Amino acid sequence: MATLVFRLKYVPDEEANDIRQLLTDHQIDFYETSAGRWQISMAGIWVKDKEQASRAQQLIREDQIARSRDMQVPSALDYLIGCLQHARQNPIEALFTLLAIGLILSLSILPFMI
Repeated sequence: MATLVFRLKYVPDEEANDIRQLLTDHQIDFYETSAGRWQISMAGIWVKDKEQASRAQQLIREDQIARSRDMQVPSALDYLIGCLQHARQNPIEALFTLLAIGLILSLSILPFMI
């Protein structure tokens, strides 16, 4: 039975490509599954052989540790810029999010104003 060695959900393409290259360089046979049209399936990299799967997990763990050393913590300004870029790319989603926040806040505060 196949073993999931790396989940691809919310992973940048650059990192996913690095993991694919890492497994290819170490001659580990793998296959990928996508999340599908509705994003409900498991997007990931799978290995069929148990021995290769444990080796792949070890390599990926080492790679993730190295990545975490180089990672920088985003500032509040970086977070705000990211939110604004996301809102610019997905205006309908941003509008519905703001409407939902407004609705929840108004329902939460309304009982205290009566």
